[in-house]
Amino acid sequence: MIEFKNFSFKYALSNKWNLEKVNLKIDRGEFVLVVGPSGSGKTTFLRSINGLIPHFYSGGYEGEVKVNGKAIKNNPPREIAKCVSSIFQDPENQIVMETVEREIAFPLENMGLQSYEISKRVEEALDLINIANLRNRRIEELSGGEKQKVAIATAIATYPDFLLLDEPTSQLSPNSAEDILSLLERLNDDFGIGIILAEHRLERTMYRADRIIVFSGGEIIGDGEPRIIASKVDFDALGIGYPQVSRLAILLKKDYLPLSVKEGRRILAKDLKRLKYKGEKKEYGKKILEATKLKFSYDKNAVLKGLNLSLYENEILGIVGRNGAGKTTLAKILVGLLKPHKGKIERRGKISMVFQNPNLHLFGDSIYEDISTGVKNDEKVEHIMKKLGIWNLRDKNSKDLSGGERMLAAIASIAVIEPKILILDEPTRGLSYSHKLKLSKFLKEYATSRGIILISHDMEMIARTVDRVAIMAEGRIIVEGEKRKIMPNSLNYTTQLNKLLYGVGDKRILVEEDIEGL
Repeated sequence: MIEFKNFSFKYALSNKWNLEKVNLKIDRGEFVLVVGPSGSGKTTFLRSINGLIPHFYSGGYEGEVKVNGKAIKNNPPREIAKCVSSIFQDPENQIVMETVEREIAFPLENMGLQSYEISKRVEEALDLINIANLRNRRIEELSGGEKQKVAIATAIATYPDFLLLDEPTSQLSPNSAEDILSLLERLNDDFGIGIILAEHRLERTMYRADRIIVFSGGEIIGDGEPRIIASKVDFDALGIGYPQVSRLAILLKKDYLPLSVKEGRRILAKDLKRLKYKGEKKEYGKKILEATKLKFSYDKNAVLKGLNLSLYENEILGIVGRNGAGKTTLAKILVGLLKPHKGKIERRGKISMVFQNPNLHLFGDSIYEDISTGVKNDEKVEHIMKKLGIWNLRDKNSKDLSGGERMLAAIASIAVIEPKILILDEPTRGLSYSHKLKLSKFLKEYATSRGIILISHDMEMIARTVDRVAIMAEGRIIVEGEKRKIMPNSLNYTTQLNKLLYGVGDKRILVEEDIEGL
C-alpha cells in the first residue's frame, strides 16, 4: 500500500508548496490515473512515491509518505525500488547502458539476481513490449519512442508491486500506445501490479482506470471513479481537457458521460447522424522547401530510402508514422544536422528545429534568458511568451518547471528568431489540453508567410493544426495529402471523434471545431 499522511512539499527554490496537504491511500492492484494541468504537481506526486523526493530533490518536507509500510524519508530510493518501478517523462534521463539488452538487465543485476533469472526476465520484457528486434541495438541509434519502450521494458522486468509512469505514451505511435496501455491493463488484471499513471491524453486512458486523482495548484480537487469525478470537475475549464467523446456528449447536453468510443456510439447514436462539417478553405504560397530522393543510413541500418517532401508558405505539414519510421532523422537532415548520403534539399529561407527533448534548448538562469538570448527586441520576446502562456514563468529556471512548461519555453526560444521554416518534433510532450490549444493557435498564426513541419503522434493536435498530412513508413512517405483525405476512417492516424463517426456520420469531422453549430 502507498499512503500519504498530511503530506506537503516544495522544492528548494520554490516560494510555495508544490504539493499541499495530500492525504490518500493506494492499494496494490489499483489502476490510478493522475491528471491535472501542466505544473499542477503530478510529477512531484510520483517523485514523492519513488523516493526521488526528498533524496534527490530537496526542499520543504512535511507529513509522511509510506510504501508497503516503509517511510520514504527514512529509506533510500534503492530500497523503495524493490517494490516501485518508475518510467519518467524523458527516457533519456534514466537510460544508462549502451545497448537495449544491457539496459534491461542492469537493474536486475543490481538486485543481485542469478544469471538465469536475469536472462528469463530480459527475454520476457523484450517479448511483452515487442522490441526483441532491438535487443542488440545501441541506445543512441533509437528513436525517442523506441527509447520509451526500452524504459518501460526495464521497469517491468523488475516485477514491481507498483509501476509509476509519467506520460509513457507521449512519444509512441497510436498503435504502440494502445499496445503499452493494454499491457498495463494486463499486468494490473492478471498480476495485481498497481498502476499509477500520469497522462494528458485522456481518450486513451480514462476508460481503463479504476480511479482518477485530479491535481490543481498542488492540491487534490478530485479523487474517485473516473466518470463520477469527470461529471463533477470541469476538465476543460481546468485545462485538462475531456476525451473528445465526453466533450461531444457535454456539448450535446447529455446526462450520461461516455468515456470510450463504444460507449459514445451507444449514447450518441441518433445525434451522430445529424452532425455536419462546417467547411474551411486554405491557400498556400510559394514552395519554400523541397527534398528529393533522400537516402540515409546508421551503419548498415537504412533509415531513409529515397524520400521526397515539399513545403509551402502558409502551410503546416503534419508528419506521422510508427516509431522508428525515420521522422526525427528526416527532421535532422532537413535542418542540416545530418547529411544525406544521397538526394537533394532546396531551402528558401532560414530553417530551425525544436527537439523532442526541451532540455537541449534551455541553459540559462531563467527561461526569459533562454528565449531572449541574441534577440534585441524585448517586446517580441514578451509577445511570444504571452502567446504560449509562459510569461508568468519568465524568471524561473527551466529545472523548476514541469515537462510541458519546459517544452513551451523551448518552442518560444526557436520561434522568437523567426525562421522561415520551423520544424517541431513531438512538441506536445507534457502539454495539457489548454496549452495544446494555445500552441495550435500560435502555430497557425506563425505559419502566415512561413512554413511549419509538425512531427507528432498526437492525432488530435495534428487534426486541429495541420493542413496536409504525410504518413512515413520504412524510410519513405507512403501517402500524403489534405488532412481530410488522409485522416478520416484511418485505422491508426485519426482522432477519437472521427472514429466515433465511422460509418454513421460525416467523416470529414476530426475535432469539435469542425462541427457546424457547436
